[in-house]
Amino acid sequence: MAIGSRKRRRDEPVIIPSAEDSQREAVLSRLFDGVLRSARSQLLRAESPLAAEVWGSGLMAVWDNLPANPGDDPGTSFAEALVRHAADLGTADGLAVLSALAVVAPSRVATRARTAAAMLEQQGLAAPAWAAVAGKALPTEAWIGSDVYGDQEIVIIGFVYPGVPGDPGHSICVLVDHTEGGVAKDAYPAAPLAQTLARWREAEGDGIGLRPVSLAEVAARLADALLATDFADRSPRSEGRTLAEMRALLSSRLATLPPAANTGLEELDAEGRDWLVAEFLGGPEAADLLSEPAAVTVCHSLIAYRCDYGDGDPLRWSPTLAGLCLLDHFPVKVSLDAPDVALVPDVLAAWVAFAARRKNLPEPALARILEVIDACRNDFPAAMADADRYSPAKRAAMDLIHRGVDLTDDPERVAVGR
Repeated sequence: MAIGSRKRRRDEPVIIPSAEDSQREAVLSRLFDGVLRSARSQLLRAESPLAAEVWGSGLMAVWDNLPANPGDDPGTSFAEALVRHAADLGTADGLAVLSALAVVAPSRVATRARTAAAMLEQQGLAAPAWAAVAGKALPTEAWIGSDVYGDQEIVIIGFVYPGVPGDPGHSICVLVDHTEGGVAKDAYPAAPLAQTLARWREAEGDGIGLRPVSLAEVAARLADALLATDFADRSPRSEGRTLAEMRALLSSRLATLPPAANTGLEELDAEGRDWLVAEFLGGPEAADLLSEPAAVTVCHSLIAYRCDYGDGDPLRWSPTLAGLCLLDHFPVKVSLDAPDVALVPDVLAAWVAFAARRKNLPEPALARILEVIDACRNDFPAAMADADRYSPAKRAAMDLIHRGVDLTDDPERVAVGR
């Protein structure tokens, strides 16, 4: 009897599948046939455990487009059905599929795949040469490359397969975009770490800086990026095929890293925000704004934009963030009296200069941010007046303002339209 099958009892009722179930089974059958063809042409011929892991991770990306019953997890359903199918086949390509799933699939599926693969080996099937090593790569060191503004980072982690003679190692690279909430935008396997770093150092002349980080810190950054991607409005697949196909492998490699270090910024509470605004107003950048009562409200809006809707650092700015702040965040979320709208670009320019001084941002980098702010000045009033873009909270706040209600006693409500 095939592994995982059983005889039906004589008194057991025959269950006739519905049309939907039959259609789903037909789809799965076609998928399984494609998986096994791919396994024969690629997985059985894989020359390295990394190639097998990448193949298995790519298989996990099939989950996104699978049909599923209401309330079901299509990924888990597909993977478990594939494990049963591969085990029932009892073939070399089926064993290769199980061996790949055992090292990159989620824990429950990986355990079942590992158990099924072991049973097939006990029956005399030989596992692929890479199976003894796949899933055992260990991290060696990590680096982070970043543009001058910190908008985007490349997370680079070196790995080796211990006990494999002549293994030059490899690296895993993940691109993180902090202008979109710190989501992972791309990921790929790369050359051995030394070669990967050499290629990225060639970009240092273009403003990319590299620095070594601890494995604990990179574990935190990778975990944060994957979590942000999972909770973003878009799925990893919408960001590109590579990230979706690497997602399972990234999760398995994350498990090999040490416990994540706490690298995030401490949340800036109301008192901390007040102190930061006071420090700004006491600096040279704000000298021309001291006669403007609304400057404090606008400052709180800027802090809220970076702390409540960004990465938590009110002093990190870039050309992209400045443009998004003026033409996206303020028009959608921020409620201001009409006379105060014209003040916003000036406050933003002064605040960015203050932040640049605190961050030691190079002068040319600051100049590029200020150029974007100046370029947005003409479009900003029209964007602020476009009521079709207002969030529901801003609509309510603006209605109160138009009716003459004074909201200045609650500057944060005015600032962020809450």
